[in-house]
Amino acid sequence: MRHIALFISLLLLMLSALADSLPTVASTNLCADLLLLQIADPAQIISVSRASHNPQLSPLAATAARYPPNRGSVEEMLALKPNIVLVYSGWMGRRHAQLLVNQGIEVIALPYPKQWDDALNTARQLAARLGRSAAEAKIVALAQQMAALAATARPAYNVLYLRANGGTAGANTYVDDVLQRLHLRNAAVSQGVVGWGKIALEQVVLTPPDVFLLGYFDQNQAVNYELFAQHPLLRRLLAQRPIVSVAGKAWGCGGLETLEVATQLAAQLARLAPAKSLSSQR
Repeated sequence: MRHIALFISLLLLMLSALADSLPTVASTNLCADLLLLQIADPAQIISVSRASHNPQLSPLAATAARYPPNRGSVEEMLALKPNIVLVYSGWMGRRHAQLLVNQGIEVIALPYPKQWDDALNTARQLAARLGRSAAEAKIVALAQQMAALAATARPAYNVLYLRANGGTAGANTYVDDVLQRLHLRNAAVSQGVVGWGKIALEQVVLTPPDVFLLGYFDQNQAVNYELFAQHPLLRRLLAQRPIVSVAGKAWGCGGLETLEVATQLAAQLARLAPAKSLSSQR
């Protein structure tokens, strides 16, 4: 028993020493927060952006609440003195980044993913930089789960992703990438939309999709933002056509949390009528 107790004590000391040797990190925006919270050792995290504390915006708000929030200012980062600061790409063009570098703080700009593979690659690179080799197993598991979803046969529904202001997602977006992996046809791509754009109400009425995929319809928005969503013609279509939906906060960043969205969509699609029945509604 004494040998076992000694072994456990030594193991705990080794783990503690390892945690102490890992770089400390602060993240300054919601998307960086979400990745950090899923990859880092909790002891590494000094602060996350205040946006991640908001349950209306963050799917990991409960986890984020364990850490002090920041507003993403240089002054806060200088006071916190982390080894690494995670920022969004636009930060790197500012003199702010250089101010932190001059104080010995490494600045890492995380790219905005256009597809699932981008999210996995960024997660792997960040995990390596944070000394989190243990996170690789989690990343591999997530990749395998997405592959399993993609390997499942399902009807090739024509799906239109729609936000309350008429916004949609065309080619070269992680929304389109998820639809393709689930063997769905993106109606926005068929209409020539590339990237994040909008689709005309007239076009939706003239060529309605088999299925509407609604995003951010669950959040209260300004009246002028929801004019598209409240139009009688669209409301009539939404009453006639099958709808699948995701919470607005669920995949606004296109990171590792995209797997959960894909899983939810696959489950909702499995409950729909056969594709032939949907087509007959036209």
